[in-house]
Amino acid sequence: MYNILTLKFDMGKDLIEVHPLLIQEGEELILCDAGYPNQLQQIELELKRCGFTMRDLTKIFISHHDHDHIGSIGQLKENNPSVEIITSEIEKPFVEGTEKSLRLIQAEEYNESLNEEEKEFGEAFANYLKTINSVKVNTIVGDGDYIAKGVKVVSTPGHTPGHQSILLESESILFTGDALAFENNRLIIANPEFTLDIDECMKSIRKISDMKLSKLICYHGGLVENGISESLSELLENE
Repeated sequence: MYNILTLKFDMGKDLIEVHPLLIQEGEELILCDAGYPNQLQQIELELKRCGFTMRDLTKIFISHHDHDHIGSIGQLKENNPSVEIITSEIEKPFVEGTEKSLRLIQAEEYNESLNEEEKEFGEAFANYLKTINSVKVNTIVGDGDYIAKGVKVVSTPGHTPGHQSILLESESILFTGDALAFENNRLIIANPEFTLDIDECMKSIRKISDMKLSKLICYHGGLVENGISESLSELLENE
């Protein structure tokens, strides 16, 4: 059983929605990705809507270390110390804070090219990234590993080097993380300007295209049920 959560983040001009995935498999209750910083209350309300509490979570799978995917993981861990944190070997040092975030490195390099007016915003964003809480990773997983019965890890690098997605095998449903996004009724590269390796990203999209999936769940965009094959083909042809 799965539930798609909806978390809202106020960007000032825009209200952004992201969609973590909640998976119940046997005795396991798994949260896939953990929202922006300070979204603990929203996560708690979404869990309650699905009939659970934060204490019911047994595992948190992190697709990659971007701030909108690990933002509330520290608070979740504080409220449920026994929850198991899972990610890839490449993403582990960034989630744990032992290595500088690749997104922060990118932001700082980009800021050097900005004019003074733009630089104020750029520096504010870089400083914001520095506030993201780190957390110890308990389990490292790779392509083909299982985090519960029928819940399979799929390596989908590109957006970040260690990015991973999750396949619900029995229903052929893929939680894409940021391997893909769904916008204006079509599948797109998630934030191409922030995708660290476009070539690797396109290889991952081809891999997804070959999987014969019934549904996609995009962290940015939510549930995709129709026209998956056609939309993926169009995306691949246009790149």
